[in-house]
Amino acid sequence: MFKKFILFLIFICFSGGLTFSQTTKTRIQPGKLYQEGESLYAPTYGFQASVPNGWMGNLPRESEVFLLMSSIPGQFGEVFVFGREKIDLNVLAEKWKKGENVSETVRLKAISPSIKDDLLSSEVVAEGNYVNPNYKGFAATRCGNNGYCITVLAISSEESFLEVNKTAIDLLKSAKFEEPSNASPYENFDWKAFLSNKLMISYIEMRQGQKQTQVNLCENGTFTANVRKKGIMKEVNPQYRGNMKGSWSIEGSGEIAVMVLNFQGKKLAPLRINLKIEDEQIFANEERYYASESVKCK
Repeated sequence: MFKKFILFLIFICFSGGLTFSQTTKTRIQPGKLYQEGESLYAPTYGFQASVPNGWMGNLPRESEVFLLMSSIPGQFGEVFVFGREKIDLNVLAEKWKKGENVSETVRLKAISPSIKDDLLSSEVVAEGNYVNPNYKGFAATRCGNNGYCITVLAISSEESFLEVNKTAIDLLKSAKFEEPSNASPYENFDWKAFLSNKLMISYIEMRQGQKQTQVNLCENGTFTANVRKKGIMKEVNPQYRGNMKGSWSIEGSGEIAVMVLNFQGKKLAPLRINLKIEDEQIFANEERYYASESVKCK
């Protein structure tokens, strides 16, 4: 239960979310597991760090909080990493001391927060019902010179408390701050690499799972397709339907590109399809598509 209370504190008491975006430096992908030593980069906050030794981490899907987990045998520890707009550390310390009610019966607050150099840190405790006394919490915040701060919030068993705290502090102290960037996470998105050996599918009705159009895009530049009813092909010309094959290529990169299909065995003009990626969703001629690994490409 204490873990859930800590998560509440992230969003209510300490505020803000850290969105790790895809960039040319490091592509942080939701759901991917990052091993020790791998680089992390949050361009919105201009924050760079590395996964600590003996730890692994990931960005859960539809989350803005990066989670680090200890992989050391016998050591329980989790560290949540997130960001916020810059605030005076003395003001933040007072907020932490007052704490916040995260439910009708539970309150979280900091114990004797202290500031050393550019880092605020404190043990945090949960008061109320259903609090697991075997778990302890620790928080620390460091601010850069470009308008943002990063907070780490750690929970651990009592036996691992000191080691986990040291990991959390070392992560902040070794991190680098640079000029924040609002560049698109898909600024240099490589469509050819992403779509190679993928099956692109659209659906008539997602609830019923009725497939509408299927296109297998193989890495060697060939494709096979089965077009039903509407879809990226038949909406352009009703002759683009049924089973087809040929070659495919990509023009451009980034959020928007064009896929060109050349057909084999049929007297059809090449088809140009406008591609767009937005919020991890793929669109072809403004129609939503889903990509999975193709079993037909060898």
